[in-house]
Amino acid sequence: MNDTHHIQWDVAEVLEYDYTYSYIFPDEGKTNTDNLFALKVKSCSTLFNNKFILARPANNAIKRIPLVGEMVLIYKTFNEQSTKYKRRESWYYVSTVDLQGSLNENMLPGISGEKTQDEIDRTKPGRTFTRKPVAPLQPYEGDTLIEGRLGNSIRFGSTVNISVTDRVEPNVLSENNTLVPTYYYVEPTWKTPKSAGGTGPENESAQPIIVLSNGRKELPNKQFIVENPNVDASSLYLTSNQVIPLSLSKPTTKNNSFEGSQFIGVGDKIVLSAKTDVVVLDSKKAIILNTPEEVRIGGDDADERFVHGEVLKEILDKIISHLLYTQIKCGDLTGTFLNDTNLRAAQKKLYSELTSNKYFLKKT
Repeated sequence: MNDTHHIQWDVAEVLEYDYTYSYIFPDEGKTNTDNLFALKVKSCSTLFNNKFILARPANNAIKRIPLVGEMVLIYKTFNEQSTKYKRRESWYYVSTVDLQGSLNENMLPGISGEKTQDEIDRTKPGRTFTRKPVAPLQPYEGDTLIEGRLGNSIRFGSTVNISVTDRVEPNVLSENNTLVPTYYYVEPTWKTPKSAGGTGPENESAQPIIVLSNGRKELPNKQFIVENPNVDASSLYLTSNQVIPLSLSKPTTKNNSFEGSQFIGVGDKIVLSAKTDVVVLDSKKAIILNTPEEVRIGGDDADERFVHGEVLKEILDKIISHLLYTQIKCGDLTGTFLNDTNLRAAQKKLYSELTSNKYFLKKT
């Protein structure tokens, strides 16, 4: 084989292809296992403009399959049939060329010269995909951002210390009626412990944070947006020491401040399911079930009422005290129990063992 290997690069338009999202079993006579997630594309240059190209993904582990009408960067190199003595090649696509600067779709059909104007006007990005405006995340220095097409993302970020001179003032006009540029368009929702009234480490800006967010507000004109646990549809926060402005359904009166790492999950409904073993909620300090409504144990159809411990203790104490100290009258005779040992033992346990110093129930 010639040691010289010149890789050919090109930009191509994605065309509709029936097998990108399907799987064909090998025993059906024709299989696509060697071309999983492949695209049918056509070169936008004159070099390969006369034929269609089947392009495979360059990396099957991380997928962002381009839509119909988008442009992709492709290159030609070895395929699985190559050996030491012969060279066999295939085309591979690397990524889309985001011509529109959009997270949702970057279609520009017809660039390869394949379609008429009527066909261009009727081109859809796919069979099930829906267009929608998606606001891109505000990036901060050092961030690694992974953003989906529909307002879902993962941010590998950090604490952001914004000085007074860089303070965000969106849409502030100068004397000549032009927008005043600011370094960051939107400030992060997570704060440093110092800015939230705490102490914090000496170098707060070096503290990492991971934010997984799904379903954010739609903003016009591709305005930047920042994750917000109180607004986004659902989210997970893995913090180092950042303060997250989370609004609870019922404000707590204790444990409101914390300056350590946190795992915060937010959604309209949260389900934790153990498939084969127990669910363990472990805490060195306290476990709080905070709700303005009901707590049911054993199932959502549980109908046995909880007992208020202090109320029960008061009732039992009155009964025992009445039996111990009230005179019993039988005809002309009065007296008390000849043996009150059990009553006094019960009263002792009532004060020492009935109620717990660790488990508390809010009286309603």
